Amino acid sequence: MRIFIILFSFAFLVGCGNSNTLDKKQDNLSTISVTDIQGNEIHLSKAAERIICLFDPSVDVIYMLQAQDKLIGIPAETYFDNELYDYYKHIDTRILKKELPTPGSNELANLESIIQLNPDLVIAQQLPESIVKTLQGMNIPVYIAAAARYEDLMKEMKDISLLTGKQDRGEQLISYAENKIKDLQKRTATQEGSKHKSVYFTWANGKVFSTAGRNSMMNDCLDLAGVENACPFDIDKPNINPETLIEWNPDMIVMWNDSPDLFYNKKELGGITAIKERKIHNLMPMFYYNPHTFKSLCAAVAINQWAYDNDEKDNTEEIKEILSVLYGKEASEKLIKYL
Repeated sequence: MRIFIILFSFAFLVGCGNSNTLDKKQDNLSTISVTDIQGNEIHLSKAAERIICLFDPSVDVIYMLQAQDKLIGIPAETYFDNELYDYYKHIDTRILKKELPTPGSNELANLESIIQLNPDLVIAQQLPESIVKTLQGMNIPVYIAAAARYEDLMKEMKDISLLTGKQDRGEQLISYAENKIKDLQKRTATQEGSKHKSVYFTWANGKVFSTAGRNSMMNDCLDLAGVENACPFDIDKPNINPETLIEWNPDMIVMWNDSPDLFYNKKELGGITAIKERKIHNLMPMFYYNPHTFKSLCAAVAINQWAYDNDEKDNTEEIKEILSVLYGKEASEKLIKYL
């Protein structure tokens, strides 16, 4: 009996030891864990060093985190869209020389090209489920981003900072954004009169009747600016007709990189307050005001000043200050030359 007890105790201790060893091994296998917008769990044993990013707003996050040295693949549109190439080329010589591979874009991806680059993390917005499953089966984690609402921006900044080993930098940027939002809210609370200005937003490339609904990142940006979205529809990007815009009669129109003449030349719209009072403004160049990134702060600052004629502070200087924090001193100095 004494021998049996000794043997049983020994087996129990060995079992516990093995269990602890397994637990430690499991912990070592997954020291970084996040869950993306689609509920996919991403586990890394260490910070990613070889990242393919096929979603432009997430590329911007990586540059803001100062983790661009980890990029080994970027969206194809980075090279042929001047609103991207003309700016990224100033802060990354690999983009200037078009040396970084482009194994896909926001909607299309070349599975073979991705695999050949041997990434330890892929970030995308839209990938076919078959590609995601194939990559996951090859132990290549896939993080799906959205950047569709402001809470997405905060979450994805935190997640990507963890995945890239830039947690401290991510916390710094999130804290800055939260403080800037509080500052904008204080400005809104002290605006003259209780009625906020009504603003109609229109997308680029001549789509003057394509706007931003209440369920959109641009709506969040308008809220930050302390104005009311003229569009009452609870969808992302509704298309309307001229009669609807006339009925809404916005106080101001904000355009996305297009000429105000697209409105001024339409005689049927001449009675709209924003057009009569020539209150049409342009977020241009687009790169500095992308609402799907933390640069939505730049857009909100500009819209707030346009709406309330706040001349106490030059918004260009404030936008430069925002960019300086978001990109860091060295990169921002190269970028603000073209603002």
